[in-house]
Amino acid sequence: MVDKNVKVLIVSSAGGHLDEVLQLQEIRNKYEYLLVTEKLEATKALREKYKVKYIRPDVMGRGYKYIWNILVNFYLSFLILIKFKPKVILTTGSHTAFPMCVLGKLMGIKIIYILSYARVNSKAKTANLVYPFADLFLVQWESAQKLYPKSIYKGGLF
Repeated sequence: MVDKNVKVLIVSSAGGHLDEVLQLQEIRNKYEYLLVTEKLEATKALREKYKVKYIRPDVMGRGYKYIWNILVNFYLSFLILIKFKPKVILTTGSHTAFPMCVLGKLMGIKIIYILSYARVNSKAKTANLVYPFADLFLVQWESAQKLYPKSIYKGGLF
């Protein structure tokens, strides 16, 4: 039975981050959820199996296109948050998750960040930005806990 009182927004960029969050079947089965990822050809088929909304994919570089893209994603994230009204945002990152986490925190939504399994001995840009305000920051390697001292080591979660 799905607990409709707890809404979980699952956010991730495409690729490995998305592969990891898609393994969280127990969360999707237990709570009302919405998956948010990048709108790409490779992610369009997700609609057939999951409750999903899309935001714009990452734009390489850091010029005006990047700034415009991030502003659009803040706007799209805001619309998703006010419509879905989650209690929790769960994410593995990356760039796609940043606007959602910032706005979610400002709206009083709990943020759970799971550092990607691929991060064993190195930090991640989005993780660095979200770490200071995440309500729960989980790592999957003991060595990663040294990089993020306030994190909780849970071993392989996926």
